[in-house]
Amino acid sequence: MSTPLSDHYKGFEIKVQALRRAKERDEPDDGPRHFDIVVTIAKSAHGESGRSEMFGVPEQEPFDSPIDATRAGIDYARDIIDNKVEGQSVEDL
Repeated sequence: MSTPLSDHYKGFEIKVQALRRAKERDEPDDGPRHFDIVVTIAKSAHGESGRSEMFGVPEQEPFDSPIDATRAGIDYARDIIDNKVEGQSVEDL
């Protein structure tokens, strides 16, 4: 299991886990890979995390590296915080 990477945005703490899927038989060893990306968003207050909520990032094109997958997770979490993702909200945190 990977260690979550974190970021802060508009008073929320964002943690991202990008889990690389197994390589398909027909994929080259050094080619881009699919990742399952999960973000956890928590309201930050006085340096401590409050209640949190987990969100799965919708299917993405393959990424060249775990760093690219993590960046996509952070972007998705920021979009949730900015109310740009229909059906996803941090309103109750």
